Amino acid sequence: MTTALVQFYDPSKKRTIMISVRLLNELRPKVVQINVGKNMTKLKMAPKWFKPENQEKPLKNIVYPKGISKNQQHTFNTVARYRAVTNKPNNNFQTSSLEPTENNAELLVIALDNFVQQFHGQLSFSKENVTFDETTHRAACGIANFSSAHLLATNYIPTAIFVFKMDLDYERDLARTSETMQDFVLNFSNSIADILNCPSDYVRVNSVHNPKIRRQTKVDFGISTPNPAETEKLAEELKIRAKKGFPKHRILKYVKPDEYDCKWMPLINFFQLSPFDFAPEHNRDYTTDMSEKETRGSLPYFLPLGWYRHALKVVDKYSNDQLWLGSSNVDGEWAVAFHGTHGEAVKGIKEEGLRKTTNDAMRKDAVQMSGTYFDKPGLYVATHCTGGSHPAYTQPFTVQATKNKSETFRVVFQCRVKPGSYTTHSSPVKIGHAWRFVDPEAIRPYGILIKNEETPDE
Repeated sequence: MTTALVQFYDPSKKRTIMISVRLLNELRPKVVQINVGKNMTKLKMAPKWFKPENQEKPLKNIVYPKGISKNQQHTFNTVARYRAVTNKPNNNFQTSSLEPTENNAELLVIALDNFVQQFHGQLSFSKENVTFDETTHRAACGIANFSSAHLLATNYIPTAIFVFKMDLDYERDLARTSETMQDFVLNFSNSIADILNCPSDYVRVNSVHNPKIRRQTKVDFGISTPNPAETEKLAEELKIRAKKGFPKHRILKYVKPDEYDCKWMPLINFFQLSPFDFAPEHNRDYTTDMSEKETRGSLPYFLPLGWYRHALKVVDKYSNDQLWLGSSNVDGEWAVAFHGTHGEAVKGIKEEGLRKTTNDAMRKDAVQMSGTYFDKPGLYVATHCTGGSHPAYTQPFTVQATKNKSETFRVVFQCRVKPGSYTTHSSPVKIGHAWRFVDPEAIRPYGILIKNEETPDE
């Protein structure tokens, strides 16, 4: 008896291998959340290795502060889930109130939740140690963490969003039960991946719509890969093939042939967060009196005066290399830079396409300065927090702690960057310099800076 073999991209080996169909089925993505409605089905897909959070227990019998509206309850739901994963379950916010202060880890969680919502994702809390390996691959699968946060804010892993019209009746063929809808979604996403010969985890259905037209359904789905150029290549291939339709394909034969276009946007489903991600012993208050400049990696480190840093536990997140996070200015130590958190402000991908509208103003200059290696999509960090990443690339968010108490804050990522891996530019920052990278692995966030809007810029 022979076993059928198919091609599969193995991210650990970073190459395509041959595996059995049975094993491939075990590796295919799964539907983590689904809400089947009369007019639309919303869902979130994830790879098999992703372990979703159980949100029911921490939200059971939750008590909100008096006077909080239904629209404001989400913040308290998020904090209640965080308290549960830190083994401090207390979802009574009338007896254990939320304190929106810069040094409070719960405020940090709220800030991250606001950041993730920019990319249509949600926080997923875990008691396990979240790995930072294969950063771009995991982000392309729709699963982000602190190692890929800077990639989200610069749209480095864009998703091509398509909406296919299918000759299927939404209510009769698909929405009869949650199971029939899940079967369709998984078959559809796997079929798109198969015809494009890409990993199944790189194709995710976002929603299924009932256009109220007999025997028609619309499927909203996205394609992303670790390489923006490869993503665009797959998107163009799908456009060409969809013009003629897929008459011989078991699932895709229901797709109506048409000249489909796609929209480009950064899109994730989940941002993994664990208590092990934080290192509070290394938190630092930059609002106290201190010098304006130090040195890291033998390069100037301009301190983010006026901000409070929540340190990330990154020592054991990468390889055995421990020198990069040092403060002795020895060989192997990385410099400090800053990265904004407002995706729209640094939007790199517009709806019209990828190469034509990439907001990569310094790319030509980088190539002229340092050669064709830098002729790739760029990632930018700033040497200064205020005047560099802030305020142009930050977005304020407000926390309503009680009916009569609210505070507004901004957030910036503090990063270590690999010396010699970037080009230096005077734009697009107002103070200091912008460093442009083409290797996403050369930037490592190691702290999150928070500042109250009432705190003046230094």
